[in-house]
Amino acid sequence: MRATVGAEDTTMTAAFMSLTNPGKTDISLTSATSPVAGIMQLHEMAMKDGKMVMQEKAGGVKVPAGSHAHLAPSRDHVMLMGLKQALKPGDEVPITLRFSDGSSHDLTVPVKAFTEEEEHYQPSATPSTTP
Repeated sequence: MRATVGAEDTTMTAAFMSLTNPGKTDISLTSATSPVAGIMQLHEMAMKDGKMVMQEKAGGVKVPAGSHAHLAPSRDHVMLMGLKQALKPGDEVPITLRFSDGSSHDLTVPVKAFTEEEEHYQPSATPSTTP
């Protein structure tokens, strides 16, 4: 998760991760919650009117059976909005992920530093392996 320290807009941030589905049926990440955010949405980057824009991802993030999905900058990600506190590098944030099969997973996500200049929402050819 990106720290809000040094960000122009400290009311929101994003979380990135890899999701693994060891099952035999595709599932989707359908929602997420955290006590530090008023609203959480699943977002994607999409081309709209010739520009790359961030928008809510309808239907959630698909995690194929026996495979994985990467949530990364410039790709699908979890957006936290209406933050209730500042997030600084080294903090840990609890998040609950909910999936289409009815399962949920509680995570503790580390907060890492970033600067606005590192914020690039451009389509990437390959998934990022960095959290």
